[in-house]
Amino acid sequence: MVKVETEPININSQAFKNLLESIQADAELRRGQDARLLPTKAIEWIKEAKLGALRLPKELGGSGITNQELFEVIRRIATADPDVAHALRSHFIFVEDNLPAPASAERTRRLQLVADGALVGNATTEISAKPQGSKQYDTTLTKTATGYTLNGRKYFTTGTLYADYVYVLAAGEGNRVFVAFIPTNRLGVQVFDDWDGFGQQLTASGSTTFTNVAVEAHEVMELAREKQQYVPVRQLFLQAVAAGIVESIVKDSVALVKSRQRTFTHGAADQAPLDPLLLQTIGELQATNFTVKTALAQAATALDKAIAHRGTAEFAQYQHEAALQAAYLKIIAEKISLEAATKLFDVGGASATRRGAQLDRHWRNLRTIASHNPSSYKAKDIGHYLVNDEELPINGYY
Repeated sequence: MVKVETEPININSQAFKNLLESIQADAELRRGQDARLLPTKAIEWIKEAKLGALRLPKELGGSGITNQELFEVIRRIATADPDVAHALRSHFIFVEDNLPAPASAERTRRLQLVADGALVGNATTEISAKPQGSKQYDTTLTKTATGYTLNGRKYFTTGTLYADYVYVLAAGEGNRVFVAFIPTNRLGVQVFDDWDGFGQQLTASGSTTFTNVAVEAHEVMELAREKQQYVPVRQLFLQAVAAGIVESIVKDSVALVKSRQRTFTHGAADQAPLDPLLLQTIGELQATNFTVKTALAQAATALDKAIAHRGTAEFAQYQHEAALQAAYLKIIAEKISLEAATKLFDVGGASATRRGAQLDRHWRNLRTIASHNPSSYKAKDIGHYLVNDEELPINGYY
């Protein structure tokens, strides 16, 4: 049984609202300085609030919230700071993977760490010629007399720079794949802030290296290829971050119009806040915000329904439906969200493009999130399912 000392923050409380306000204020302060300042304060606040334990059942030290509730939390965090929200993705994937695992001393240990407030990062992806989703890795886990030795280099290790622990996918003997779960401060582990993408710049999505890292036997589990399943939680998390960015776009568009001191001589009104064309654009942006938020909630509900049927004969059917809805959301939300990031400038004029305003960050962040896996492939696979009754592939992207 996991020992419970303090509960995670109540997501319906004033304390949670205060946390969001603090995260947003910190983000605005850091953006105002000409330097690469990481959201370390926000991450520490999140650890103190034990926000990473929200999905754990109450008897395991969590709050027992649903995925629908979790993604609303992530959406709200992303509205305050999308880098911080995105940096938590690997952690909640780890939690979701471990919750249905068979009871064991190792599972209890891992969940106890989460209940205590620890955050978990990832080291799964590599830059190589091997196809994504193939579960083939250059990183190796070599058996020793007392355990294992881990060597390799991973990229896109989002959030690991802020994490207390990291899960690492590596190749082992016999063409098998293993998952190692180790502390990020262990000798031989180095996490670099070398992510140079034009968006989501402070998510710590760069590289992590492992040089002769000692791994204990109980820290390693084999990843059975034949037991792979759909993982819509991974895709919905990204869409929750994107949804938060869209809400920020609406807020910024309203602030822009309210603050405009002048308008065009050929405008539809003498004052910008009364210009029907500007008001129409804001109305369209809010409609986009509503659409993305509502579709996210529905897709998350489908995921919760699938989880509720785990262990039943209908589980595969519900899980495929959840994967489908996550793909639907990705395709449509990506398109209208990027359009919203462009429409924002229709209400601000040329002054809105000033570097100091940093309003271009919304498009850059959304484009970066959208690039995780192209919508074209998802649309093709959905069409293949509808026309030829071919279910979505199980490869970590659905």
